[in-house]
Amino acid sequence: MANKIPSSSCSHSLKSQYMIPLILLAIYIRISISFSPHSGQSKPPMYGDYEAQRHWQEVTVNLPLDDWYRNTTDNDLQYWGLDYPPLTALHSHVMGHVAQRINQSWVQLHESRGQESYEHRVFMRFTVLISEVLHLAPLFLLLYPSSTSIYPLILLAVNPSQALIDHGHFQYNNISLGLTLLAVLALKHSHLCLGSSLFCLAINYKQMSLYHALPFFFFILGPRYNSLSGIRELIKVGVTVIVTFGLCWFPFVPTGQEVLTRMFPFNRGLFEDKVANLWCTVSVLVKVRDLFSRAVLVKCALFLTLVSVLPSQLLLFRESSHYKFLLALTNSALGFFLCSFHVHEKTILIPLTTIVLFYSDKERHAGKEGVVAALPAVWFTTIATFSMWPLLLKDGLCVPYLAGMGLYLTICYILLKDQLRNKLVLLFVFSVIGCVVLHVLEVLVSPPVRYPHIYPTLNALYSAGHFSLFFCYFNYRQIVD
Repeated sequence: MANKIPSSSCSHSLKSQYMIPLILLAIYIRISISFSPHSGQSKPPMYGDYEAQRHWQEVTVNLPLDDWYRNTTDNDLQYWGLDYPPLTALHSHVMGHVAQRINQSWVQLHESRGQESYEHRVFMRFTVLISEVLHLAPLFLLLYPSSTSIYPLILLAVNPSQALIDHGHFQYNNISLGLTLLAVLALKHSHLCLGSSLFCLAINYKQMSLYHALPFFFFILGPRYNSLSGIRELIKVGVTVIVTFGLCWFPFVPTGQEVLTRMFPFNRGLFEDKVANLWCTVSVLVKVRDLFSRAVLVKCALFLTLVSVLPSQLLLFRESSHYKFLLALTNSALGFFLCSFHVHEKTILIPLTTIVLFYSDKERHAGKEGVVAALPAVWFTTIATFSMWPLLLKDGLCVPYLAGMGLYLTICYILLKDQLRNKLVLLFVFSVIGCVVLHVLEVLVSPPVRYPHIYPTLNALYSAGHFSLFFCYFNYRQIVD
């Protein structure tokens, strides 16, 4: 290769030499994005997710625990009521007390709504940056030993998707995703109870972590259900799960019903905005929300989700290797994203969490050019980031989106430029061109009056088509590899 990127023969010492600079690069990218606008900035009366996170701090430091999930005169659930599990509430409580120590006005009951001072934004952005340790550490720890070259770590450092949501839009996805990755790392090293406990914590921080629950269950169960020693291990895991959930939920027992109602809001509808999944795609032609009741749609979504994810989980049950585990995690999360009820566009980060681990794919493609073997993961990252464009545009994050995607695709070009005759690489190039064409059309051509949301819809359709093909591809990989 003519470029300066180390080849697949890169030594262990060279990888070590690049590790610290790449981690610093990843942190620098996140800090740079944090100077951008956040969700709902200067947009009263509801503002956005930034205000939701701040408001939860306000509620949890000023009200008794029993009122955190209840609709009261001091806690209007219509104004960003808590709708995540207990660990999110407890995290908000801790952050709220820190905020209160710094400046009480940031979390003053009722009076602090819409707080967006510069000092407060610095505080909130810093809390997300500190949380990033939970996310980046296990990613690098999982990728580093399985990489024969530096390119997977470079791709990981410049990956813009999660950074744009957590450090731009503003959320704490890095905590639940990081806990899940730490659980994967623990299971890789046969620490069953630790891995189970960490994954339970991920679920109790964000319920969308349930997208990964079936693979964890079958991966632990598969090799152990038919032997006495295995059953002893399963009992230990079961006790660990019960204790972890018990500790998280014990303070919330009196309000458990309210917490569960807020966590699973079936009254919100089949999907939100234009999300790149099956239901939004079908609704372009058939208005399923008008044809069927919510109860029927919930059952249909549950049925389709189970049908889509169970085959890969049964395969994992039969062959519980770490590699198959990663594929099953990917297939389960993608199946839930495509088929389940009430999905947000940001939820694509959940399957992406394990897909980026395929940046290093030497295990099954040792004889191929490494970066080409990892191309499906690179490709998925690109489309996942593109699919969140309508949300990022609404938040005023155009510049960090274009800069992040530009940097990521530039690195991809440097790595792939000697492989442009490869058919898979050419398909990736044409796919990216399609994204660019949609962006250019959105800038140059105003949407028809009759179809004001045509561009978010086209984005969703284009992305959903890709995600469906990726779902088939990763299921195929799990069968044949």
